[in-house]
Amino acid sequence: MSLQERLQHFKAVRHTGHGGERISLHRAMRTEPFRRLRWLEILGLPLLFNLLLLAFLPQTLAFWQAVTEWSIAATGVPAQLSRLEILDGRIPGLWLPWLDLPASVPSFWQWWSNGLAGLLLLLLSFLISPENMPLRYLLRLFVIIQACACVYFAFLPAAFSHSLPEYHSSCLTFVLTLLFLMPWVHALTFHVLEKPLWHKLALSGASLAYLLLEAPLHYFATALVLHYGSLLFMPLLFILGSLMMEVMMMIALYAWAMSWE
Repeated sequence: MSLQERLQHFKAVRHTGHGGERISLHRAMRTEPFRRLRWLEILGLPLLFNLLLLAFLPQTLAFWQAVTEWSIAATGVPAQLSRLEILDGRIPGLWLPWLDLPASVPSFWQWWSNGLAGLLLLLLSFLISPENMPLRYLLRLFVIIQACACVYFAFLPAAFSHSLPEYHSSCLTFVLTLLFLMPWVHALTFHVLEKPLWHKLALSGASLAYLLLEAPLHYFATALVLHYGSLLFMPLLFILGSLMMEVMMMIALYAWAMSWE
């Protein structure tokens, strides 16, 4: 057998399993061609969405204002709605909704009821079966955050300097920043792949549309929790119920887009 024949034999054996079947390439090792023209999609699409968002930014903020006004009318909550100028007025006409709604420190009974509820959740986490281990850890995370808030408000209630209107405005500012960053995240994680152009447009478009509609409703709902509950819930809402919710939904939309044929 010549040297060339031996090399061909070794190559064939290398890709043959113990039963004689051919070993196919694992999907984690597969590659796909990267066309230079794809750089236009990677850089051009997020830039296009950023320019469109910047062009319609006054209308976007006016839409958030209208949705918040509708939410106040629908719930009948005693809130006053005004506007907060952003970017120090460098771009005229940019106003975020400012929700003037009071929220107080927890009362005696609110503090004790939250403490007892946290204790019950902690005990419940030990009764959950090992098959549902993530739920067990999630309940304990709730308890840890709320327990820290209870301890803080028990000893330093007057030192809590955050208010409900500031929390509402800050969360909307975070989402506004995410609206500009999200297309660039898609450029690094989705546009680099060999996907049809309309898939890439649809993913960024659906994500933007979701954030634009979800943000004012989401943070008005959290404002209601703080108003009818107390500031005791603000740490829990900020850590697990604010921007994390939008990020998780962006991940879900990305996973859905990856499944498109």
